[in-house]
Amino acid sequence: MSDPGARRAWRLAAALALVVATVMVLVEPFPQRAVLVSLTRTHGIDAGDLPAVGLYLLAGVLALWPA
Repeated sequence: MSDPGARRAWRLAAALALVVATVMVLVEPFPQRAVLVSLTRTHGIDAGDLPAVGLYLLAGVLALWPA
C-alpha cells in the first residue's frame, strides 16, 4: 500500500510543473523563433515552447506514477 503523503507530494509536483509550463507558454513573447508545427496560419508550436512541452510531459508522468 502506498503512503498517502508521498502520493500527495507527487501530485503537488505535477501541479507545480503544469503551472510553470503554462506560465512559460503564456508569458513567452509572440513567436520569434523557428516554427516547428503550424496549427493554423497564426497558431503553432515554436522552438521556444519546447521547455514547456517537456514540463507538460513531466507533469503527466508525475501524476500517473505510482507512489
